[in-house]
Amino acid sequence: MSRDFFPRVTLHPGAARRERLRQVQERVRSVERAIWAGESNQYLVPALQGIADAAEWGSEAWRFALRELALRSAESDPWRASLLARQLLSESPKEHSAWAALGLAQSLLGNCGFAVTCYSKALALSPNQPRYAHNLGHLVDVYERAPARALPLLKQAFEADRGCADTTMSYAHALAQVGRACEGLALVEATLNGRRGLRPDQREFLSWLTREARRERTTPKPD
Repeated sequence: MSRDFFPRVTLHPGAARRERLRQVQERVRSVERAIWAGESNQYLVPALQGIADAAEWGSEAWRFALRELALRSAESDPWRASLLARQLLSESPKEHSAWAALGLAQSLLGNCGFAVTCYSKALALSPNQPRYAHNLGHLVDVYERAPARALPLLKQAFEADRGCADTTMSYAHALAQVGRACEGLALVEATLNGRRGLRPDQREFLSWLTREARRERTTPKPD
């Protein structure tokens, strides 16, 4: 029997939209599972772009796709990440993760002043996010050369995850800048103690901090 015998089913516009939304949601759930499983960006980025293209502008699925795309593109393609984050923020100005992605991308592009603004907005929207506190504090310490203002932010990030070497190093750097290198060295040594194969930047930082702590111990204190 010819297949043409069966009539083609045409969905009502409302039904077609519901079916399209169902398919998009199915793809969102699939990508969420892949993210949870630690799938690589090589798979995730095309899948997220497919969701962004298929989802309705401004919908939760669209925001999810742009949010994840901006975060995952920030280090490898900061210009594209900036465009994605700005696009998302044009519809959802309270998306703290979009502000954070924009901050990271802008810092990598050298626009550190604007990156400070972005991370400040991200932290204001999500004050218990230690990653935002760390990145903002590091920018305030190194770019703005204001370690005293950076210390509360870096302390917040450090206390949230004392085992994170990068956070501890950033906190110790700010401590050294305000004359507390010995305190910073003790924290870094405790964090790195027993770790094998320190990265070159970690060894270099530890050597610098050790010199600063030695200088601090041997410098006469004012009466």
